[in-house]
Amino acid sequence: MAKTLRQTDDGTARELEYVTDPDEQLEKKPGTRYGAAELGFRHYWYPAFLSRQLGKKPKSVMLLGENLVFVRANGRPYALFDRCVHRGMQLSEGKCWTEGTITCPYHGWTYRLRDGELIAALTDGPESAVVGKKGKGVRSYPVEERNGVIYVYMGDGNPPALEEDVPEELLKPEYVFEAVTSVWNSNWRPAVENGYDASHATYVHRYSLRWRTQFNLPPAWAGKVESQVEGKYLIQRRRGPFGFEANYPGFGLWPRHAWLRKALAKARKKFGPKGTPMIAGVRLPCLIVNHYSYYSHIRYSIPIDAKHTRNFQMLAGRFHGLKALAFRLQYWLWHRWVFHKWFNEGQDKWIVEHLDYSAPEQFFRPDSSIVQLRKYFEKNARTSDPIDGMKE
Repeated sequence: MAKTLRQTDDGTARELEYVTDPDEQLEKKPGTRYGAAELGFRHYWYPAFLSRQLGKKPKSVMLLGENLVFVRANGRPYALFDRCVHRGMQLSEGKCWTEGTITCPYHGWTYRLRDGELIAALTDGPESAVVGKKGKGVRSYPVEERNGVIYVYMGDGNPPALEEDVPEELLKPEYVFEAVTSVWNSNWRPAVENGYDASHATYVHRYSLRWRTQFNLPPAWAGKVESQVEGKYLIQRRRGPFGFEANYPGFGLWPRHAWLRKALAKARKKFGPKGTPMIAGVRLPCLIVNHYSYYSHIRYSIPIDAKHTRNFQMLAGRFHGLKALAFRLQYWLWHRWVFHKWFNEGQDKWIVEHLDYSAPEQFFRPDSSIVQLRKYFEKNARTSDPIDGMKE
């Protein structure tokens, strides 16, 4: 039995007791691996840009609290730490005078993109003594470009194969996908947790155009949620009890406008698709993956710093030919706006940005999904580079 202080109507405080099961709650304690991961888990591949977003001009991005500069040269992307070792100037403000190099805009120190080695100091002449000296280069990062996405490895330089960390829908040629990126003003952890939260959707998204046009009758509430590990995923299995409409003591009927929900559900039975129900999953380092009847929704929530997150949202389907073209067209005319812009970047983003993630928490039954997510990350997050490309 735990205790808490609560203010009463007359302004005094009295001590209340409430039941909490330590096995059913994992707090965000700084001493835990998950609690200390404000800037994420470094030893994974992360998407940095969509290929269309990077040209030959240097481009800066912050990932996991670290500033990187990306440049495309010799037909492929490269990444360096975005700071000249001379005086700390941003290399991303410099120029690439020759293919495969980048030059600092302050004093002309020039680095090789392939490995970050200092190859020239233009304002000190061709015989500069600093060139070739140990410690005069900048850090370079492993980079891979696959199917229109540029990935970077933020660990110590011995990365696993890209396939270890990236869902197959984004790598295999039989899939097509479209993507949109955005920045949320929150830490990455509540952004991921929101995607796996078992009970918020039926309230936060109750009037969403996405659900209305799917003719859905989602449950108004759900009970305990159980998760199980399937390969690289933690998969959510809802156990109930579910409910669709009820009278709450002291509140009344919920949900309101139940007649509309029922009418839409009736129309779905007659005219709507007969696809399989959505399956929610999460995987390291920061992915939410939802599998629907004919496509998968993949969302990366990547730490920028402790208070900002870059989201890559992707819809992927196994199509080719005219069906692939139809899938892309449907995305740009419908899913991009109704799903990614209004549903996720509108409703979910608003919730996450207004959440005080540092506040104390008191869980209820559906929060079993959040507890299981935190335990999974706590137990399974990679803490060092894999040896010889193999998992720990």
